[in-house]
Amino acid sequence: MRIYLDEDGDIAIDYDDKRFVEFGAFLKLDVNYSMVRCLDALQMVADVDSGKSAVEIYDGEVHRAEFRRDGVHVTHKFLPERTAQMPFDVAVRALEQFWTVIESKPVSPNRTRVYRPDLPLVESELHLWESTWHRPHPYRGRLGIPAG
Repeated sequence: MRIYLDEDGDIAIDYDDKRFVEFGAFLKLDVNYSMVRCLDALQMVADVDSGKSAVEIYDGEVHRAEFRRDGVHVTHKFLPERTAQMPFDVAVRALEQFWTVIESKPVSPNRTRVYRPDLPLVESELHLWESTWHRPHPYRGRLGIPAG
């Protein structure tokens, strides 16, 4: 998978393997441009990878993604025949690439930030995530997420 911003600034995904299209749809429709949602998904894969959790489930608006060390399974909630199975490591790389893309997207000058506008956007979103979950994010110090 290659995830990038197209010429209009929208998320685009090219697939090396068409079996992973539904995972890309999960990223675009459920995680979307939300840094907090992406931080949720990154926490899930980090907890599975470290052994803290055997399984983590992201129950989005359109898809349900089940992260396990032996693979990731994504199901469309309204069209159950639309699924994706992929290796855990492939899903982690795609999710990390997705974070990098949304983090690099220019912020609209018309956007009004309510939560911690005094902080840079990534720090504000990270602060919101950590305040919600009462724990440091496991990706701190990686992917441009502040270390401390």
